[in-house]
Amino acid sequence: MPIRFAASHRKFLYSVFSLLWLSGALWLAFHYFMPVDSEFGITPHPAEIWWLRLHGLMVFAVLVALGTVLPVHARRAWQLNKNRNSGLLLKALFLWLALSGYALYYFASDSNENWLPLLHWGVGLSVPLLLALHIRRGRRRLR
Repeated sequence: MPIRFAASHRKFLYSVFSLLWLSGALWLAFHYFMPVDSEFGITPHPAEIWWLRLHGLMVFAVLVALGTVLPVHARRAWQLNKNRNSGLLLKALFLWLALSGYALYYFASDSNENWLPLLHWGVGLSVPLLLALHIRRGRRRLR
């Protein structure tokens, strides 16, 4: 049983993770740096909601992607004692992002608007770097 993904599977994983991260990063940019000055005062940029909607949609795709990774890739790597630390860190981060995203959707309020989003996107922005390190480390160990 290989640890490496087939090319088509790898493309699927890279695509859904990239779209999830990019939609979240673009939502942040539009939300915090591109408000619109309208006749009603400062309002959100019209594209902001569409980035958030795409981000929410991509969460489902990433959950499916994670479901394809855990039973074979993660289990096999664990059995072979390969890349465990970075794999566990990624699992913990994805769990954190899923739970904090759930909290943002269902429990966001005026009392937590200053800290709850930060807990989500602070971690979310770091995922590509950690994922790249995990991949690089895994490829180096396969040689």
